[in-house]
Amino acid sequence: MKPFSLLLGLGVLLSSPLLAYGWAAADKQVPGEPYTVGYSTRGLLINDVPRVLTTGAIHYPRSTPEMWDSLMKKAKLGGLNTIDTYVFWNIHEPTKGDYDFATDRANLPLFLRTARDNGLFVMLRIGPYVCSEWNFGGFPQWLRHEPDVVFRTYSKSFMDNMRRFVGKVVSVTRKYMPEYGGPIIGMQIENEYGDHQWEFGEDGNRYADWCGDTAQSFNITVPWIMCRQYYPVAGVIPTQNDFYCDQYLDRYHEQYPQFPDMWTEMWPGWFQRWGEAAPYRPIEDISYAVAKWFAYGGTYVSYYMYQGGTNFGRTSGPFILTSYDYDGFIDEYGLENWPKYLHLRELHRVLLNNAPFITGNPVPEPQPLGNRQETSARVYGNGDEYLAFLVNTAERSNITVVFDQVEIDLHRWSVTLVRKRRGEMYPTILYNTATLSPDVRRAQAHPSGFETIGGVVETESIRELSIGIPRSSDMHVHATQPLEHISVTDDRTDYLWYRTTVSNPCSEAGQLVLKDAGDVAYAFIDDRALGMRHGRQDSLATFAFDVSKGFKNDTVTVSILSQTMGMAHNQQHMESYARGLLGSVTLCGRDITEGKWLMMPGLSSKSKDQEAPPAIDAVHWTSYRGKSGSHFRWYAIKLDADKLLADSDARLAVDLSSMSKGQLWINQHHLGRYWLRLAPSKQDYSPCQHCEYGGWFWPDSTCRQKCGEISQRYYHLPRSYLTAKSYLYVMEEIGGRPENIAIAKRVSRLPKEEEEERGEWKDVLCRVVLAVCAAAALLGLGAAARMLYDQYAARRGYLRIEEEEE
Repeated sequence: MKPFSLLLGLGVLLSSPLLAYGWAAADKQVPGEPYTVGYSTRGLLINDVPRVLTTGAIHYPRSTPEMWDSLMKKAKLGGLNTIDTYVFWNIHEPTKGDYDFATDRANLPLFLRTARDNGLFVMLRIGPYVCSEWNFGGFPQWLRHEPDVVFRTYSKSFMDNMRRFVGKVVSVTRKYMPEYGGPIIGMQIENEYGDHQWEFGEDGNRYADWCGDTAQSFNITVPWIMCRQYYPVAGVIPTQNDFYCDQYLDRYHEQYPQFPDMWTEMWPGWFQRWGEAAPYRPIEDISYAVAKWFAYGGTYVSYYMYQGGTNFGRTSGPFILTSYDYDGFIDEYGLENWPKYLHLRELHRVLLNNAPFITGNPVPEPQPLGNRQETSARVYGNGDEYLAFLVNTAERSNITVVFDQVEIDLHRWSVTLVRKRRGEMYPTILYNTATLSPDVRRAQAHPSGFETIGGVVETESIRELSIGIPRSSDMHVHATQPLEHISVTDDRTDYLWYRTTVSNPCSEAGQLVLKDAGDVAYAFIDDRALGMRHGRQDSLATFAFDVSKGFKNDTVTVSILSQTMGMAHNQQHMESYARGLLGSVTLCGRDITEGKWLMMPGLSSKSKDQEAPPAIDAVHWTSYRGKSGSHFRWYAIKLDADKLLADSDARLAVDLSSMSKGQLWINQHHLGRYWLRLAPSKQDYSPCQHCEYGGWFWPDSTCRQKCGEISQRYYHLPRSYLTAKSYLYVMEEIGGRPENIAIAKRVSRLPKEEEEERGEWKDVLCRVVLAVCAAAALLGLGAAARMLYDQYAARRGYLRIEEEEE
């Protein structure tokens, strides 16, 4: 830690009894000692005091337990005081009645303890439907088989199971409630139900009421919330999710005058599917939306996602990348996304330093600024002392206004925060959402990237194992037509083989056509590959394969490998979600749907686990001879783990740019699916062609990045999954060059400031502030000096970046 940070920290420590504002004040009643939680119209109440809560979503299954402490420390340094997470039913109860709250990424109690130990509150969003681009929206597969079950409506079978699981979560987490000094300050039941409630009619209304009654029946000491809940539910706080949410507040204040304004999902980025360009949301627009929310009455904001993480294994929703980076404030690997992190950190600092103005005053009425309807002021306080938000909603016009005798330039599509203290003649500008500090601009000029690590992949000893088309005698599921895919696999594997033998209808070239199929299919006739076809998320497709001349036998065997790419995460009647061969199957014009069909879940009958790689010493692997193999082949690649782990700070990734499509493992940990699909080129895709903040952001129409590049080239390799003897297992479906697989490290450096950029006068200023803070620490006034320094720095558009102590 630098002397600057040390002395300021000492000043804050010694002067804490005198604090009125600031982060230390915001953290005075953090978890540790028992406290109470309630709510008022001006915020959630901690020990009866309304609080400004800056919250970020970090999902515990999307990172490893070894990452959690670092993620939370960085979130807190970024100005957050609360962590938000869903609870994922299908990792906690994969088999009915068999619970897991302790293994690896399912260790929710450890996650909560880590938050508490870092002085962070937690908003625990149980659901148990979570959406979240997560496989089956978080529902366990066995729930589909419950008698007469209909998901997310007034269905006794569904509600009984939901109540039982929510009760289990409450039981497991009860000791992390406020009365025990725990971090939990709120719980959520259901999730964005207002978007689907109308589809179920009166049963939807009855179910929503049941959710509220069920939540209240657990008699916990924190409020319950329901997000995007448009129908009133007694005793439950309705909250907002969207890219912008200030537009909802006028109606919300009329309908729910007793509740605080809570924004549970502020979307600072977006998820990405295979073959898509990377989403990006300008940081000026993010800060504009957040500042405007607080200007219009908000007291709680949560970024979805603050750190997106990784969809390990088969946890992603349909066609969603294994990376769930979400263009968050902290990236998938746990490193700061510096431009976004810094720009919003400064806003959080201003909001928290001035929280008593926001929570201690009623929601302000807009005051006109000049004669432009796009500009207004929202003032918390009075003429002697206030915090004001000066809003310019014009998408293209900078506007100069006069506010409290001061002429202020309002950037287009921006919010300017100004503060006036008692006794001061003029207000001080604290922050403008469209003004980027030198540190932020410098970080934008040095984006994150990857650096290849040499000498850690033992390419000379690669082994391979071919996966052939299974024999008919190994296919033990028989039917008179193809069965629905998931009913056979029970979602224990992505893969299902179908096979039938028919009289040869192909006297000439023709086609094999699979109608209403999904998600992916590989087709073979007499073991000759015809190719691969794939559909799109949330829809079935017709797959057509060309069949050439040359099949002269009287009979032909048609083999089809069906593959799911994640199950639905957001649709009505998920209990009936279906994939595989659902429509007709025709060969050279003849319908062969009816007949004798054989099926087998998994890729190979030789593997006990339908997904996991065969053990390196359990089956006969052969040496790789440098030739791209046929379809479906395992590669085992030994890594030099000692060298990889020698750099204790390295965040590791596997570069799979030499491969095509398949599954990736490290030792016995499934890292996820991979697919090296290209995004559309810039000239072919309108959202890639422009990106400028101003006007309402929508990720499907603007600001797509990395156009024409592979959607996901690098795959997260957690350090904690490495052992002394580590193997990468790569199951390639199409073909590739495993000898060119590489290990890289993620690099996200904050560029050091150039001496000439800061200038000597700023160094002199810092030395003066150091001396003042050191003296003030002895008098218990260090925090006040720090606050004065921050205000001075904010006026001039820069704040020193303090390095985190390792």
